[in-house]
Amino acid sequence: MRDKIIVQKNQKSTKRDKKAKIITIQDAMCMLIETKGYENVTIRDIAEAASVSIGLIYKYFPGGKFDILKEIGYRYTDELLRIKQPETIDFNDFPGYMRDVIKNMQQFYKDNSPLIKALIMATLSDSEIMDEIKKMDVKDYKTASEFFCRFNGVDIGNKDPLEVLVCWGFTVKSIILCDIICPLPLMDEEALTDLMVDLSLKIWGYQEGA
Repeated sequence: MRDKIIVQKNQKSTKRDKKAKIITIQDAMCMLIETKGYENVTIRDIAEAASVSIGLIYKYFPGGKFDILKEIGYRYTDELLRIKQPETIDFNDFPGYMRDVIKNMQQFYKDNSPLIKALIMATLSDSEIMDEIKKMDVKDYKTASEFFCRFNGVDIGNKDPLEVLVCWGFTVKSIILCDIICPLPLMDEEALTDLMVDLSLKIWGYQEGA
C-alpha cells in the first residue's frame, strides 16, 4: 500500500514538473520574440533561456517554434474563457461574461503589446508562418464554441457553433489589434469595449430573457 502511495505521489510530481517546464519554455519563447523577433529566435535560444535541452523541447513540441506558439494560444484561450472553471460562471448572464472576456482580452493585448506587434510583423514578413496558420485545425476550438452555446439567451439557430466562434474571434481580435497599432480617435477604451460587447451579442444571437 505504501509503495502504491509513493508511486502516485511520484506521478503527480512528474506531471507538475512537466507542466512547469512547458510553461517555462513558452515564457522563454515569448521573451525572446519580444527582444529578437520571431524569425530570429532558434530552438537553441529557447533551450538556453528556459534552461532545458533541445531534445526536451522537441519532445513536448515536435513541430518546433510554431507548435510552442500554438500551445501558448490554447493556454491563453483556456485561461481567458474559463471553460475549465464553469463553477465560476453565471450562465444566465452572457452579456456580463462577454464583457469580462473582452476586457481581459484588451488587458492581455495591452500588457503584451511588444510581443503582439512582433508576431504581427513576423506574420506579414514570413510566408512560412502564414502557411502554418492556414494549416491550423480550428476543430481544436470546438469545445469553446459549444461552451458559448450553454449560456441562456444564446441562439445561433442552425449555424455551426465553430463557425460562429471563428467569426466572433476574428471580429473582436481585429478590433483590438487595430486599436493597438493605431488607436481609434474619439473613442475611449470603455466605448470600444461596449462596441465589441454589442457586436458579440449580435454574432451569438443573444436575446435577453429568452
